[in-house]
Amino acid sequence: MNHYLNIANHPMVFILCALLLIVVITQTLTFMYTAYKRGQELAIETHIMQQTMKNAALFSIVPTLPIILMMFALAVPLGQNFAWLRLSIVGSAVYEGMAANIAAQNQGLADISDPGLTPKIYVVMMFVMTIGIIWGILFNIIFMKQLDKLSAKIKNGSGAVLITIISTALFSGMLATLSAPYVANIENKVAIFTYIISGVSVLICHKLAQVFHTPSLKDFSLPIALVIGMLSAIIITTIT
Repeated sequence: MNHYLNIANHPMVFILCALLLIVVITQTLTFMYTAYKRGQELAIETHIMQQTMKNAALFSIVPTLPIILMMFALAVPLGQNFAWLRLSIVGSAVYEGMAANIAAQNQGLADISDPGLTPKIYVVMMFVMTIGIIWGILFNIIFMKQLDKLSAKIKNGSGAVLITIISTALFSGMLATLSAPYVANIENKVAIFTYIISGVSVLICHKLAQVFHTPSLKDFSLPIALVIGMLSAIIITTIT
């Protein structure tokens, strides 16, 4: 039991993670049932509600593909159970890897793949990944209603363009913050080439979607870029 993966992949950890996921699934089914009953009260036709549910399920698949890929990637250093739990609730493909690396580096390791990772450091990583993400949820619970009112007031006035600019700037800043440590490190040539190849893959997908009039290809550009980026990283690493 000295190796942390013996703990991470232990059946008891699996049971604890499964219990939490059962709670999440129960909430989902409860919301679906409540929404369906409310639709009946509003006299919405059954076939319309069923078609809406099918469309929602279909379009929910696209955003989950990058998460599934990240789950498989994180399962190697973090163990299958915790990676499964984190990326099945409120975790995101970007946040989980970033939070795990920050925790590992804070403990003196290079990253989550460092062979010096111990059970103690693993527990620290679990706490950082879990606690670090709850603040956004609490912020939304406390302030989202006021922010929605402010946003609606600005959009109804002359600030609609300003909201778009601010949102785009925030998103661009987040991407730059996450990618800069890898792209700016000229010694890490694999990361730089992977970043470029993935970016070009997205542009190609968008262009092909326009040429062949297939908007779905544009929707799948992120998971496609992730797969191509991973494959390119493997190929480049093997060659060099």
